[in-house]
Amino acid sequence: MARIDQIEIPQTTKVWFPRTKKKALCIGINYKGQDRELRGCVNDAWNMAEFLKSSWNYASEDIMVLTDEPYNLKYMPTKRNILSALRWLVKDAQPGDCLFFHYSGHGGRIFDLHGRRVDGHRADGFEKAIHPVDWESAGEIMTEDLYDVMVKPLPTGCRLNALFDSCYSGTVLDLPYIVTPKIGHPKRHAVNSRALTKYPQAHVVVFASCSDFQGSGGVIIGGGEFLGAMSSAFISSLTTNPTQTYLQVLASVQDILLRTQWQTPQLSSSYPINSGQQCLL
Repeated sequence: MARIDQIEIPQTTKVWFPRTKKKALCIGINYKGQDRELRGCVNDAWNMAEFLKSSWNYASEDIMVLTDEPYNLKYMPTKRNILSALRWLVKDAQPGDCLFFHYSGHGGRIFDLHGRRVDGHRADGFEKAIHPVDWESAGEIMTEDLYDVMVKPLPTGCRLNALFDSCYSGTVLDLPYIVTPKIGHPKRHAVNSRALTKYPQAHVVVFASCSDFQGSGGVIIGGGEFLGAMSSAFISSLTTNPTQTYLQVLASVQDILLRTQWQTPQLSSSYPINSGQQCLL
């Protein structure tokens, strides 16, 4: 008998002419029945999947959604399933492909007893992590794990955009370039240029909902629907204006968040982002 946490991997659309392949993985975890239960993360995952289909031409069969809804046992976001889904996302990635990863759920900072990294990203002595639904028994998924499974396999010319709507997510993938927004003037600075020697040539960009030291909040929209503030702001920004640059999206998201939240979104990348570079999902 198959285990319920062994997910069925959907087949990616096959085409017989050269074109950009798009794949996406959206994860939303409410931790129903656990301490620190959340309410908007499952909504975030489904909303993001619909946004990618309706606005960015992702095919339904090329989007995997993991949520902890009781009827969704096959796609439950356990640690095992999340890592399997990440492998599906990057499997057979080629130059020109465009991948998207979205996570809405708890994030954490784990004290690094071994002192593996103290170079600016972990100078505070903590490693970043995300919490699968079974994290209390299976453990967190650490930055190193996310990098090894999701970033390291990507080839030159492949593009990965990621959005983390979770606490302490500012440098969750340890990318070398960070953009922290200031009112009307985003500022870029290299945090760990040595990372350039280990990162592949793939274009990896992360939108994080807050800094490494902040929590990430939620909003309630008309009708009483709970949503993650970052996920909602990101979709709202690019729905209103889909032809923005990365820096414009960051500034727009910050403006939206400032209406209700105290968190500061961040953008990080594996390469320097110039002011005219369009945000393409």
